[in-house]
Amino acid sequence: MKYIRLSALALTGAVLLSLGACSPKEPDSTPVPEATGTPGAAVSASPTGTPEAQPTESINVITPPAETDAVVRPLETQSPVQTQPIQTQPVQTPVPTAEPTETPAPDLTAADVYAKVSAVAGGNPMSDVGFALEEFYNLSASDLEDFVFYMPDMSATTEEIFIARVKSGKLDAVKSACQSRQQGMKEDAAIYPSAAAYVESSQIVTNGDWILFVVVAEPDSAVTAFNGCF
Repeated sequence: MKYIRLSALALTGAVLLSLGACSPKEPDSTPVPEATGTPGAAVSASPTGTPEAQPTESINVITPPAETDAVVRPLETQSPVQTQPIQTQPVQTPVPTAEPTETPAPDLTAADVYAKVSAVAGGNPMSDVGFALEEFYNLSASDLEDFVFYMPDMSATTEEIFIARVKSGKLDAVKSACQSRQQGMKEDAAIYPSAAAYVESSQIVTNGDWILFVVVAEPDSAVTAFNGCF
């Protein structure tokens, strides 16, 4: 009995297999692959079933405008600087003034000067020995405008006063002659020291075109009196 059941089951299975082989198979439904996140065009299912390419991102390229003729603008000229005219003061012409007239000094003579000098010179009275000018000074009266030459008549000391107004250009020569006379007196003093008490303090002074040579007891006072005459 068990054998009959197995045969019936086997027969039933064989029939089913044959029926399955004869019937058409339905196509397997293939799942649609999901879109991946890759860059580029995204694929989407279109109604027709074909993938549709998505538009890609476009890069905007700025095209420079076509070159046109450059517009040349005139240079901006600077406005001229307004300068104010220099105000010049009118030149004032000095009003001519009357030149002061010099009051001519009174004619001063060598005798006048001697009077002032001898009054303070001290020592012994003196006499005019102008005639001996060339002998003692080696000078010519033609080199002088006016002069006096005084020496004591009798004296135990050497005394002398020479005053002169010298001609133009002759002052240096006359002064040199006075210096030579002074040096000769100093040489004599070496021989006769008692006669040359005033020689070392003798003085030669000039004032303008005037000259003074004094060998006296008070030479400083004599020089002051001499300069005070001018």
